[in-house]
Amino acid sequence: MAEESSPPSVSDWQRYLVSVVGGLLFLVGVGSVLLDGRLSREELFQISALVVLSLSLVAVGVRIALDMAAGEDVLRVLAWMSGGVLALAALGAWFQFVVPTVDTAFETLLVFLSALAAGGLFGAVVGYYNVRVRNLVEQASREQARREFLNEQQEAFSALNGILRHQILNDTSAISGRAELLGDGKIDRDAALDSIGDHCEHMTETVDRIETVVDVLTWVSDTTETSVDLAIERAIETVEEDHPDAPIEVAGDTETTVLADALLSLGLAELLDNALRHGQPPVTVSVEQQTDSVIIAVTDTGTSVGVSPRESLFDANTRGTDSEGDGLGLYLADLIVDRYDGEIRLADGSETRFEIEIEKA
Repeated sequence: MAEESSPPSVSDWQRYLVSVVGGLLFLVGVGSVLLDGRLSREELFQISALVVLSLSLVAVGVRIALDMAAGEDVLRVLAWMSGGVLALAALGAWFQFVVPTVDTAFETLLVFLSALAAGGLFGAVVGYYNVRVRNLVEQASREQARREFLNEQQEAFSALNGILRHQILNDTSAISGRAELLGDGKIDRDAALDSIGDHCEHMTETVDRIETVVDVLTWVSDTTETSVDLAIERAIETVEEDHPDAPIEVAGDTETTVLADALLSLGLAELLDNALRHGQPPVTVSVEQQTDSVIIAVTDTGTSVGVSPRESLFDANTRGTDSEGDGLGLYLADLIVDRYDGEIRLADGSETRFEIEIEKA
């Protein structure tokens, strides 16, 4: 099971960069006052404004450092702060050039530092709330996805419970019936033992299949660039264990990638197994590239699918009238494709053609 990746963290001193900038502006302003030695009324007002702005920037920086540990969040705040500094600095320089309001170089320095502090403070506050809003939206989105995921799992587990009760109870009833007939001498011993053995084997296969479905439901993995060619190759290797002489042909441009994961090969293997068990040879796996997606089709020369309505093909425990399968193959393939926001369907035509359409990587 894949582990979820955590966001990159930053060291303690990097989280306090906003406060460091505010502190530097404060120290430069105070140092300039100490070097100047004398303050006019205008200069006192300007240094007071610089002190308030720079200390406010320090306070906002402390709040940001305490609330944010993700590196990308801190960088986003710093980017906003840098934008605010540049904007206010440019505005102050333009205003001073067009409408001069100070007479001395010292006053010019104080006004410039105040503009930097004001711009930094504005950018840091906007960046902080921008990050907060983004995180709240992402959190709400994750919570919604989590609820949907849990609802889907609940529905799937309910379906599996029904399958277990239906198939396992059928097998146990058959075994019990054969045992009673055997005990009363009403059935041939070898025939009874063969029947009991077959039902025991079917129960084992059903449990194994249920375990596979549970593994798919609980598999945690992000979709990533997945090779279609490799997925087809692994799917063929899987079905060859039960169908060693299976006539499977591969056609189309398989050298492409889709947004999927390692379970794609299992979904394809289920379609191949379904075609080999219930269809007519030869079985073909073809790949067609669309503008934004890839269609992987499994085709056999069978003429019809004995299930009505056709939409129920991918429901759990759905089987054709003459099928001896467990009714989980197409359901399992649909579960896997749904993980990629893809589509699985039975195409119209004279042949039996199942198509999987997934977004290109």
